[in-house]
Amino acid sequence: MSEPDRPLFLVVTIKPRSDRMKEAEAQLQSMRRNSLTEPGCVFMHLAQPQDDPDTWVMLEMFRSRAAWDEHMRQPYNVEGNIILQDLLREPSDLRLLDEK
Repeated sequence: MSEPDRPLFLVVTIKPRSDRMKEAEAQLQSMRRNSLTEPGCVFMHLAQPQDDPDTWVMLEMFRSRAAWDEHMRQPYNVEGNIILQDLLREPSDLRLLDEK
């Protein structure tokens, strides 16, 4: 399978501010709902580590890098990430992964 056609997995570590957790979760869930309507989005789950409830993880899979690039250009995503800046303790850590 050529690189542009390979699935793309993402692990995004998110650290919401303790005083804005409800707002951060609402924003992330809104962005997740919109993402799931995109044809290139296979799954997207917001998870909470059992040993670190103040940190969240978004697990994502897109059909290809091009599908993720298109996802990142969506207005709800661009605007949502701007809104999230004030709701997080620090910028999210984004890891891109390829399937083995």
